[in-house]
Amino acid sequence: MLDQLIEFRKSRKLTIQNMADVLGIAKSTYASYETGYRQPPIDALIKIANFFNISLDTLVNRHYRSGIDLDQIKGGNYRFYIDGKALTKDELKAIVAFVKVKRSLS
Repeated sequence: MLDQLIEFRKSRKLTIQNMADVLGIAKSTYASYETGYRQPPIDALIKIANFFNISLDTLVNRHYRSGIDLDQIKGGNYRFYIDGKALTKDELKAIVAFVKVKRSLS
């Protein structure tokens, strides 16, 4: 989780102080979350996940692999993310096309 906190913060070009301000805590408290000295309480994790618009599972680096066939998705309630941002349908189609071309060249 430590890596996730740092990665999401840096991806938005935020400082430790910025994140502390978002959470309404001291800079040293937030810094202790990133260093692993302290575990953030659940309410802080929820605020962080909401701020970055990600799930708690993503924040704590917990990924489920359900075997979804991207070719078979026809508008279900699935969302796919890269760098914390949801992919559009066109982006998802482009990814599938890219992989198919790459595999055909192998």
